[in-house]
Amino acid sequence: MLIKIEAHGVRGELLRWIGDWTVNRRQRVVLNGSESSWEGVTSSVVQGSVLGPLLFLMYINCLDLAIKSSDDSILVSKYADDTKLGRAIADVNDCMKLQTAANNLVSWCNDWGMSLHPQKCVVLHFGRNNPNHTYFIGQQQLNAVPYAKDLGVIISNTCESSLHIEKITKSAHAVLSQVHRAIHLRDSHTFLTIYKSFVRPLLESAAPAWNPTKREDVNRLERVQKRALCMISDTASLSYEDKLARLSIQSLEDRRRRGDAIEVFKTINGFNNIDPSAWFNFVQDRHNVNTRSYSDNLLVPGKTRLNIRHDFFTNRAVSVWNSLPLELRSAVSVNCFKNRYDELFIHSRHV
Repeated sequence: MLIKIEAHGVRGELLRWIGDWTVNRRQRVVLNGSESSWEGVTSSVVQGSVLGPLLFLMYINCLDLAIKSSDDSILVSKYADDTKLGRAIADVNDCMKLQTAANNLVSWCNDWGMSLHPQKCVVLHFGRNNPNHTYFIGQQQLNAVPYAKDLGVIISNTCESSLHIEKITKSAHAVLSQVHRAIHLRDSHTFLTIYKSFVRPLLESAAPAWNPTKREDVNRLERVQKRALCMISDTASLSYEDKLARLSIQSLEDRRRRGDAIEVFKTINGFNNIDPSAWFNFVQDRHNVNTRSYSDNLLVPGKTRLNIRHDFFTNRAVSVWNSLPLELRSAVSVNCFKNRYDELFIHSRHV
């Protein structure tokens, strides 16, 4: 690890301090006053430390270079210790290239003193024409599964979000039941604050990635919020729409639409380090006719053949963005955009 840290430009006293901090460490476990014996820490990255995540990222920084050494078209996605490999598969040769990338991963781990757990590695085959080739980590065959959890989101090989929505709605209903049993003060201020803090985040985490397309899934999510608002004592006699207006909150479907608009704003204005032309097509790139859409530089939806592509973020968000007024789309900051969007929402409620 110290070699890798030095390769990243860390020198002198700081490098020696990190070396002293990691070498000859010992730890023990204390439970109910009983202590285990001291044992040496074999890992250079100390778990739970402030420096731990940074040192680990420096340690695996060259991982993608080793994986792509034989094929630049391999997709490598790294997030802490969660690494994914992918490739477009058209024939058996593409399968062999993906297997070679997996072999390179195993070789890198062997060279740098790390190991992979084959039982925690799986394969997801996407596409109806995928040959569903068998892949290996070392000598261990990887299991092909219809879905897997990735950073808290359940990804299925059909790219549908129903499984993930079923999971998060069950979790949200369970938390809501616990809140209902524990909290007896259920006025609109107190209970709504608790709902926003402990329940609604479960229904919105990474929503742009799994935004539902089926009305059944949309309604399943909305039922959680309807149930929560029914528990508020001073709005019990109102309809769901009237409760939303009285409490100045949006439906979950409207909030997901708001989230899409925020992500488009960030991308177009360079707040998330993504090239806008990689995700969106602009009217001004298509023609130079002085139309309203040209002067406003609106987005052009891509042509799609499958519903999966049609409902993907870069397509579904186009209509949301184009429907916004110019003064909203021309906001100078993310917070300014959010505030103007919410003001527009409140104004539309009273029109």
